[in-house]
Amino acid sequence: MPRRSVFWAIALCATAAAASQAWALRWTCDDAYISFRYAQHFVEGHGLVFNLDPSEAPVEGYTNFAWTMWLALGMQLGFTGDRIETWSIVSGVLCHAGTVLLLAGIAWRASGGRALVPIAACGYAALHHGASLAPAGLETALFVLLTTVLLRSVLVLRCVREAWLAGFVGVLLAMTRPDGALFVGMAGLFVLYDALRRRAPRLLVGYTAPFVLVFVPYLLWRHSYYGLWVPNTFYAKSAGDPYAGQGLFYVSEFGKCYWALLPVLLVPLWWVVHKPDLLAPVSSFLGRRPWLAILAFVVPYVGFVIWVGGDFMFSRFLLPILPALLLSLDFACLRWRALWLQPIAAVLLVAGLLVRVEPPWLATQPNPYGVTDNRAISMADSRLGGPWTEVFRIAGHRLAAVCAGLDVRMVIVGSHANLAYRSRVPVAIEGSSGLCDARIGRAPLVQRGQTGHEKSYRSHIDYVVRERRAQLNFDIGFRANDATDAWREVFIPPFLPARLMIYDRVLMKALAQRDPHIAFTDVEQQLDLYLAELPNKNKEQVRTDYAAFRSFYFDHNDDVARQKRFEEFLR
Repeated sequence: MPRRSVFWAIALCATAAAASQAWALRWTCDDAYISFRYAQHFVEGHGLVFNLDPSEAPVEGYTNFAWTMWLALGMQLGFTGDRIETWSIVSGVLCHAGTVLLLAGIAWRASGGRALVPIAACGYAALHHGASLAPAGLETALFVLLTTVLLRSVLVLRCVREAWLAGFVGVLLAMTRPDGALFVGMAGLFVLYDALRRRAPRLLVGYTAPFVLVFVPYLLWRHSYYGLWVPNTFYAKSAGDPYAGQGLFYVSEFGKCYWALLPVLLVPLWWVVHKPDLLAPVSSFLGRRPWLAILAFVVPYVGFVIWVGGDFMFSRFLLPILPALLLSLDFACLRWRALWLQPIAAVLLVAGLLVRVEPPWLATQPNPYGVTDNRAISMADSRLGGPWTEVFRIAGHRLAAVCAGLDVRMVIVGSHANLAYRSRVPVAIEGSSGLCDARIGRAPLVQRGQTGHEKSYRSHIDYVVRERRAQLNFDIGFRANDATDAWREVFIPPFLPARLMIYDRVLMKALAQRDPHIAFTDVEQQLDLYLAELPNKNKEQVRTDYAAFRSFYFDHNDDVARQKRFEEFLR
């Protein structure tokens, strides 16, 4: 069989395996519903906003503009409601498979038709967390694909047209996730080198023109719309504060899990200092350039990951550099010119990646390490008839039914972002880190903890209650530690518990009318019972309790008669 047929048969098998594994592991991450909600409001004509509150300035609570626009396109094409999950999952699977196929194409092009096995393509197809994060509804797979496309562009830059295309890919990469700018800068250094060495400034003009024509107007629009040059998530996740200790832990745990990748790190380091092939033309893959390009994409980005403290999702921040790292095996085998090395390297790599060693605490939430396998947790059995993702899907639709048309304002934490999307309530305050709230997200960092989840609404209760007037809180661990705690429990059937931040009697009566099975305490009745016992109560205790009653009830409801009785007693 011709070598070309063998190579592409293996490449297509690897691509099909990657796609089928990603599809089998399909799920939707909690954070994806934030982008879903932004896209939903955009398509409906409300703008790129998370909340429909006229008094709230727009907040950029997403970090994936290009992906959010892609989701909006899907909704415009009819993938609304739950169907947007299918759109995002299929898109992620295709991007993941596209990365595998692109790696095969780079290896074949580099070999000049001499390669037998696409090593990097086989390796990336065998990467479990690459497959599990691809269909998660996030931009991860697209970001990896675009990073690999940009790497391919700078490995060999032949003309102005290729520089122009590389520039557009760089724009899309930076608009998909802000950290893509690091790869864009590294690629720009290679374009600058080519422009100087060849005395061809058109190469640099071609690369930078898309940024002037597209990215600069985008930045100006973002600043005028959101009032900041960077997303609110930059502040919410404390990206400007170093967290190197956690970042080193994040990288080292990934290295322990995928130990087979550790020897691969030595390959580009060896060849970048090794004497290049003097017979190879400057534009060839056999020179020193590919090794420099690989290191330029890998080393600074690993430094960035360490600086920001990694991510709470295991491996997600390290996936973009793995295609570049794995390509070093293809290039090394080409330099050694030993055909038999390719199948051996591919088999050993795939076997080593399949025999990963995951930390035993990875599927536990919470854990003291601040890193989790988000899919394993989301897809775990909830003991309510299915995985948590299915439970929250049902709960979200139920919430939409009872809250439709009402001015509901709720606090969401952790896995509750899907409740915000599916319920379509006007205001949802992301309380785990303030991603979509300017006040919480931009507050000073008090104490380091789980990466990206260090700014909680619990430090801003007065703001959430008085300014945002949130009624429902799905953080069932919330306690006010006052006389109202026993009155705050709410249960929305079939299985959705919540806590009240404030008691809005108009809202609660409306909810009770829509579903008589919704369980909550009649606060007005409890206040009457309390008032009946006033003569027997200590005045100082009543003063303390009344302050709690005001914050919880009187400041938000017109109840002059009951309030007057309290004030007369205290006077």
